[in-house]
Amino acid sequence: MNKKLFFGLFITIIAAVFFSCNDNLDDEQLRQLELEKLAEYIQVNYPDLEPTPSGLYYIEVVEGEGDTIRFGDRVQIFYSTWTIDSVWLDETSGYSQGLRYEPFEYIVGNGESIQGLDEASNFMRPGSKVHLVIPSELAYGQNGTYDVGGFTTLLMEIEVYKVYPAYVPEE
Repeated sequence: MNKKLFFGLFITIIAAVFFSCNDNLDDEQLRQLELEKLAEYIQVNYPDLEPTPSGLYYIEVVEGEGDTIRFGDRVQIFYSTWTIDSVWLDETSGYSQGLRYEPFEYIVGNGESIQGLDEASNFMRPGSKVHLVIPSELAYGQNGTYDVGGFTTLLMEIEVYKVYPAYVPEE
């Protein structure tokens, strides 16, 4: 059996066992489990990193240029998203292969993206490349979505492609 196939099957089995074990936990236990995984992940990967007051972890990889993104700006990004358990969720087409097809576009603060991405946008500039660690309360919360369980911390890799400033009428 080739190594990639074996590794894929191994991860799938581990994820299935993990998710089936979580079915018997209540919300308080699931939240505690999330916090433990988050603390371990930060300790291993970013031991000196402090979260923002909301709990978002923002890691700047490449500093962008120009004005910082603001509330109301229309932003285009390339991204890839995983759970803290390394389960790949979503990306803009081809991003993980180094390709750039169609970026994801949203208006900052307009509820078009998860709260953690909205908050992180306020630190980014055009050309920024960042990694985010987004606790569930800034992502999909305790209920999750159809493909993300509740109390799931997300990891995002983001590249800011374009920023279109919000129209601000002159006074």
